[in-house]
Amino acid sequence: MKWDQRLASRMASLAPSRAVTEILKLAERPDIISFSGGLPDPAVFLTERIRECSDRIMSREMAAALNYGPNPGYTPLREWVASHMKQIEGVDSTVEDVLVTSGGLEALHLVALALLDPGDTVLVGAPTYLAALHVFRAHQTRIVSVPVDHQGLDPEALESILSKLVGQGVHPRLIYVIPSFQNPSGVTLPLSRRERLLEICRKADLPIVEDHAYAALRYRGDDLPALKAIDPDRVIFLHTFSKIFGPGVRLGWICADSGLISNLGLCKLGTDQCPNTFTQRLVLECARDGIIEAQVDRSVALYSRKLRVILGELEKRLPPSVTWTRPEGGFYTWLELPQGFDTPALLERALEDEKVAFVAGPPFFADNSGERFLRLCFSFLAEELIPEGVERLGRVISSTAQGRKPGHSKQA
Repeated sequence: MKWDQRLASRMASLAPSRAVTEILKLAERPDIISFSGGLPDPAVFLTERIRECSDRIMSREMAAALNYGPNPGYTPLREWVASHMKQIEGVDSTVEDVLVTSGGLEALHLVALALLDPGDTVLVGAPTYLAALHVFRAHQTRIVSVPVDHQGLDPEALESILSKLVGQGVHPRLIYVIPSFQNPSGVTLPLSRRERLLEICRKADLPIVEDHAYAALRYRGDDLPALKAIDPDRVIFLHTFSKIFGPGVRLGWICADSGLISNLGLCKLGTDQCPNTFTQRLVLECARDGIIEAQVDRSVALYSRKLRVILGELEKRLPPSVTWTRPEGGFYTWLELPQGFDTPALLERALEDEKVAFVAGPPFFADNSGERFLRLCFSFLAEELIPEGVERLGRVISSTAQGRKPGHSKQA
């Protein structure tokens, strides 16, 4: 069978993601210092306490944990999420407003299944989470980008873009936003922009999909309200246990209007039918045991230190022509290189000659622009390797700017 001749037409739109999956395979090599994958540091996992929780589940309710569960999720976990939404996010919700998902990405996929038809227009930031672009492409939507600057998505640019689209008879179906410590840029929408964004979306009757994945990981500055807390009716709130507990459990949740939640559950029947029953019980047991809260505290302490290290090293080791974001939380900083740089080509050279990896900018843009940008993740890499990694990155940037091939050498 010639399967490449039988692929659905949508596969052509997914091609931009292939470059990332292929090139990041190289970053798995043990000789590579990698700033690429957005993973938690395993040092934050309270493994012994989690094992004890797992043992309790196995002895107390293993038969149920190995079976199918309710489509919207394990009811006691949904009750915990509703309580969390009230206590942590300031959002009044009930169990009927919560759907447990197989990670934050499935949450976005379900929203797309329920709300988007092929050809519908969605708005995203430029840059934005590359897997979100993958989801919207898979649903064959038209993606329109809104500029993101050092304070996040630009509301005035959004208003102008909406006006143009409406003038063309186009009414976008939703806007996808990561307000806090955005992936990939690390920037955060200040309160004034959050309020202005909501004002514009109310006027345009535009639903907002809020991705809250990193918001708990604040290292400095004041907490900001979720968009959902300011405008509960308009905002579809997506969260994940990947950053506050562990990505391996593959759990997240959606908090939205109960009627929409019911329809999202109907869509879920065609994905995984129900979330993982064992890991739902495990997460709930760990939440009740205080483990999630403790791991968030450990994460904040560890990642804030790593952030200070990487920002200090960037100051010392990168050419003055390079700029970067200074996030207040999350996993990432975002570098802008001078005109003429091509970060996909730079990444190939960095892997080959300096054994250092990052993620080049284009996959984070709907139009595959962003050649001068790159993302560094500081959460996963061992703290003691950050200086060497930045030193290698600085060498490949400097040598490329000077038009010569970098040679691999050890840090002095």
